[in-house]
Amino acid sequence: MDDDVDDFLMHYGVKGMRWGKRSDRPSTTPRRTDRAAAKDAKEAALAKMYYGEGAGTRRKLIKAQVEARKKNDPAYAEAYDRHFGNQDMAKATDKAVKQRKRTDRTNSTVKTAKGIRHILNGNSQYANATAAVLVGGAMYAHKKGIDKMILDKGKTFVNSPEFKKTSGDIFDQIKNYTG
Repeated sequence: MDDDVDDFLMHYGVKGMRWGKRSDRPSTTPRRTDRAAAKDAKEAALAKMYYGEGAGTRRKLIKAQVEARKKNDPAYAEAYDRHFGNQDMAKATDKAVKQRKRTDRTNSTVKTAKGIRHILNGNSQYANATAAVLVGGAMYAHKKGIDKMILDKGKTFVNSPEFKKTSGDIFDQIKNYTG
């Protein structure tokens, strides 16, 4: 019976799996150092492609961090240079452009909200043009009765049979809640 067991070899791997194969990381570089270098290289590539407000500061901060780590650890320096050379700059550019657009939209919204608050508090000299247009348009609509007209049309539409047929009972719940 012992001889039968020695006649075959079983394993529970996946077909095509390469046993014992590791990444092409040099054996002298510790994993923790290699991961830190890869993360910093990715951030440096992104910072290099980033533009606009705060871009220079971002590049200076990542450069200072990388230089300090390179100075303390020669293995980090080699790993960082290898990872930075492997970065896909087109991908980094796309990501940087998306980040810049998102930041600009956020900043614009915040500035408009602050401007509206300044106008409503009587400090219109601190308001931006967008806030002035929005508040001015709302005041004009109120003065001319346009806001009431829009509200009446909305109520008529919500109470119409066509709307009730297409909308669920959520609108009835909202209407009953708001009174």
